[in-house]
Amino acid sequence: MKSTAGRCRKATAIFLTACSLSACAIPVRIDADCAWSKPIRFSEATKAWLAEHVPWPAPVRADLVKIARHNEKHRTFCG
Repeated sequence: MKSTAGRCRKATAIFLTACSLSACAIPVRIDADCAWSKPIRFSEATKAWLAEHVPWPAPVRADLVKIARHNEKHRTFCG
């Protein structure tokens, strides 16, 4: 039992050391990340539904907040 635990600790130490030396580093580039991320736009039907159903149910309101935050981040980082 001790030998298995010791091997796991050694494997973990080797993995963490390798990652700290940039072997596991993933480069982050704004242009690459912005290539797949698009702002969320509502269709006219969705806009009409939202206008007709005020006040919005809590789950809808929470989703709209998430969409607004996503669009703001997209505008800030992707232009």
